[in-house]
Amino acid sequence: MKKIIVLLALAIVGISCSDDSNLPDASFGDTPRVVGFLKTTQNVPFFADQGVVLREFPFDLLGTGDGAPYNEDVTVTYAVNTAATTAVVGVEYNWVNTSSTVTIPAGQSFGLLPLNINTGNFNPTAKTSLVLDITAVDKEGFVISNQNKRVTINFIGCLSQVNGLYSVVVTRGDGATVTRLNENVSYQGVNYFRTTTSGTFTVAQLSPPAPFAGFYFTDICDDLSVASQNLGGAYSNLLRGLSTTGEDGKVLNANQFKVTYEITFAAGNQTYTGVYTRAN
Repeated sequence: MKKIIVLLALAIVGISCSDDSNLPDASFGDTPRVVGFLKTTQNVPFFADQGVVLREFPFDLLGTGDGAPYNEDVTVTYAVNTAATTAVVGVEYNWVNTSSTVTIPAGQSFGLLPLNINTGNFNPTAKTSLVLDITAVDKEGFVISNQNKRVTINFIGCLSQVNGLYSVVVTRGDGATVTRLNENVSYQGVNYFRTTTSGTFTVAQLSPPAPFAGFYFTDICDDLSVASQNLGGAYSNLLRGLSTTGEDGKVLNANQFKVTYEITFAAGNQTYTGVYTRAN
């Protein structure tokens, strides 16, 4: 009986690993090669005029079918998603070439789209975005990833300053709340910060053995996002934002911000909402 259960579990795992394929049989050789974006959001921050700066953005070979490198150039065609794009060509960016194609060189796992970035033209109070969709690939046996066919390039001219000392009220999904004073939100990089605590845990409950007890978040023009991360940078529990658009919170004013996230547990995930108020 145990052997049957194990074999059934392995069969289920084997099926779930092929999100972008619809195979007529179990042959790995027939698995299509998949193109898309390994990273579907690319942030370009500039807070002062540095002139025109060249940036390159990868178009990726996400799956290689039989695992072997492809020995020919692959040409990927893309289009601007005009409904989702708020950036303007000639303002935030300029095309280096206007072919609307990117070439993934033979034997390589990605090709690069170059853009000239006009750093002096960024909006200082709101992000603007260039959204690109992959529309075609020129080789037989290649498919476009359904989940990763779109990339959003954000032009960010607003410099976050949410770091500082706060009080925080955290509300768990079941209604339990805790209030903490002296919650330091520390600067980790441009528009990138870390809190002192996570969820309703105290620092002592997590660190040590974890190197820290807080969580990382990003502030892009007052929109906060919490990328998936290990709790305390050490535990297998994941701490992550819930929004499918990457906006997990908001800077409410100069003295307050709010963020929502979840922590995974074997007994069931818990959601947390923290309201941070700057200490006077």
